[in-house]
Amino acid sequence: MFKKKKKLLGADIKPRCDYCQNCVVEGGKNFCRYKKSINKKGKCSKFDYNPVMRRVEPPRMLEKFDASDFEL
Repeated sequence: MFKKKKKLLGADIKPRCDYCQNCVVEGGKNFCRYKKSINKKGKCSKFDYNPVMRRVEPPRMLEKFDASDFEL
């Protein structure tokens, strides 16, 4: 009857204050608007995902292969 919702962040992306709507960056440090400091895990109960703040790592370059690598 009801479909299971897909996670907005995906299965392998964990919530962090680095890309939270309530995160404020001052002097190179992150602060939460509500708690004024962020715990060591980097998240709190006020997490609100902001996709614009998330920085995606570029994909790694593949190694150079030659035909002998694919022979049996």
